[in-house]
Amino acid sequence: MARKPKSTRTVSAETPQQADGGQTLPVTELTGVNASNIKTVLVSAIVEVTGQVRFGDGTDVGLTVTETDMVISPDGNQVHKLIWAGSKRRGVDRRTIHELRDQHWNDTTCYIPNLCGECPVCWLYGFTGTTQQKEINAKSRVLYATSVSVEEVQKGLNVHSRNQVDEKAQTTAGAAGIHEEQVIVAGVHFPTYTALMHVLDWEIGAFAHALLENINSNRYTAASRGQGGMKFVEHAGKPLLLVDESAQGVFPLTAPKIAGWETDWQQTKEVFQAAMNVQELKRALEAQGFTVNIEQVANTSEPETEEQTSQPTNQLSLEESAGMITVKQNGQVVMTRYVGERALGYLREKQLTAKQQFMTLQADKFREEIDQYIAAISPKQKASTPSAEEGEDTGSGGDDSATE
Repeated sequence: MARKPKSTRTVSAETPQQADGGQTLPVTELTGVNASNIKTVLVSAIVEVTGQVRFGDGTDVGLTVTETDMVISPDGNQVHKLIWAGSKRRGVDRRTIHELRDQHWNDTTCYIPNLCGECPVCWLYGFTGTTQQKEINAKSRVLYATSVSVEEVQKGLNVHSRNQVDEKAQTTAGAAGIHEEQVIVAGVHFPTYTALMHVLDWEIGAFAHALLENINSNRYTAASRGQGGMKFVEHAGKPLLLVDESAQGVFPLTAPKIAGWETDWQQTKEVFQAAMNVQELKRALEAQGFTVNIEQVANTSEPETEEQTSQPTNQLSLEESAGMITVKQNGQVVMTRYVGERALGYLREKQLTAKQQFMTLQADKFREEIDQYIAAISPKQKASTPSAEEGEDTGSGGDDSATE
């Protein structure tokens, strides 16, 4: 009987996960990859450039360029927009989380691109087995959408010159030392969307730490001279920031997505404002055929689940408290939306949870947990288990190859 080649198994985000043979895989507690108390979280925000930033896209004969793209509008015309690639934001965020981890974790050496595949960050943001000499791949459970600016390139992009300076001689290199750089100017707006799939509270906090501190410290830029930074856009004193949380991964309230071709800043704000307004949400759900009841409840930190009763599936209730909208069906919480300052507080609270996790996490226990999980899904484990079709001789040979 021919032997099957070895392969690299890719970890998915299903719960509970099962091995190829159908047996349930080990439940994880220190990482959400196969945990029982996980959540799915969607973070939507509009950020505004406050100075000069650049999202690198290479150099073209003395000009450092920022990324742009042509977007198709409904009338078929092209709109030239500035681009903030999700991969650029993810890279900055991961490095920031590495810094937080490294304050307390020294059991492995892990940095981009030499990822260890054995630390909590690798099991949240992913790693590739073929490059990290592992038998499995781990997909990132934090998904970054590429952001398209509201303003067009002709409004939001400028070119600045730099000249090489000799500090001691107090001279410049003249024309030979001049280099030009494209920068995104202050006032440009980027709607941003991030999905955190099947995560524990501390994993939400790791992302929250990166988002909040990178905004605070002006790290979202590829320009050494354009460190103008970004901020959350505010309306009526509240940040245009939403955090949607669901234990089941079901979100009756849709995220406030902005079309890539949109150039109207007022319309963009209105989309986010409507997503934060319970009456507007009620109208949207009723247009979909739901019967919706709105209830005002006392300010609480966590939504409560009531005793389940049998009701038509097209009936929903929206419970509103300060900065929090909870969607229930038959008394069961389906999702919770945190808006404005309450959303900011949610992220800050989770950030502190992540900090505490890194401070107290024991590396040997974490490694023991992931080793048990890897052993259960390893291609070697599969190859050593006889199948009904192949009989006992199912040995493996050859080199591992990555598969998606």
